[in-house]
Amino acid sequence: MTKKKLITILLESIFLIAFNVLFFMNTGFEHSTGTWICYGFLHFSYLMMIFTPFIESKEYISKTTSYTISSLYFVCEIVFALIYLIFNRIAGTKFVISVQVILTAIYFIVLFTNLITNETTKNKENQHNIENDFIKIISAKAKYIESIISSSKEKNRMNNLYYTIHSSPIKSSNDVILYEEKIVDLLNALENAAEQNDETMISEKITEIERLINKRNFILKTKK
Repeated sequence: MTKKKLITILLESIFLIAFNVLFFMNTGFEHSTGTWICYGFLHFSYLMMIFTPFIESKEYISKTTSYTISSLYFVCEIVFALIYLIFNRIAGTKFVISVQVILTAIYFIVLFTNLITNETTKNKENQHNIENDFIKIISAKAKYIESIISSSKEKNRMNNLYYTIHSSPIKSSNDVILYEEKIVDLLNALENAAEQNDETMISEKITEIERLINKRNFILKTKK
């Protein structure tokens, strides 16, 4: 835990200290069961508001953060506690427990749903970035290889291959992973051939890469 987080927790704990001092100083230590239940859940909701930000992803994507959800839960607990203290002669212990269980259950359902949604969205974005990087990397590689090819004929073919790669679908699929791995291997072999000025090998590798990239694109474009 960083120094900043520790200081933040200590500052937020001041509320609990102040609340307890004022609560016991003004109302004493003799309270009904319902009051103690509200007291316990109020403290629980405040602690959740403090600590839930530490369990969520740092790259938070959802507009609704865990802190916001926990803060709303805390506000609901304050409102209910105040209502109960005012009308405690009407509401029985069973009623208090029932309301607290319902509020807490709703809180956890919303909290965990939000955390799962955020994690799922983050994973999808990470996958998109990986797929996007594949096209960027092999496009840059193709452009570099084009610059070191001396034959004008093969340079033009390489230029066409570059634009084919550059305009390829970014979104990938398990169905084309083998093709993508093979394309990377062939580009490495093509780079070696270009550095050695082996025109025969250059021509062969360009033809193979063209075939594979077109096959990959066809599969992705026709995949439902």
